[in-house]
Amino acid sequence: MAALIVIIAGTDQDRTATAFSLAGSNAALGSFTQLHLDAGATPMLAVPAVLDALIELRTLGVVVSICPTGLADLYAVASPLPDAESIGLVTLLAELPDDARLVVV
Repeated sequence: MAALIVIIAGTDQDRTATAFSLAGSNAALGSFTQLHLDAGATPMLAVPAVLDALIELRTLGVVVSICPTGLADLYAVASPLPDAESIGLVTLLAELPDDARLVVV
């Protein structure tokens, strides 16, 4: 199965829940899965339930990445998810496998 990259663009709870379900399901099927929080979604990192869900997704093998601009706007010191990658959309798209599926929610 092709890789799946899910970009969360904002803070809508229903869309975020769908993104988490989609990422978790794809990872459970054994495919490479990346969940990217774009700048508009980084405020969700202040929500404990979101952090817990991201940590759980990591245990399934989902790669979590966060927009560095959004991260810098919120956290002067460090990310609340120290193992998350800090990459922007240009890097994300440049590293996108040719056969990957890209979903923006």
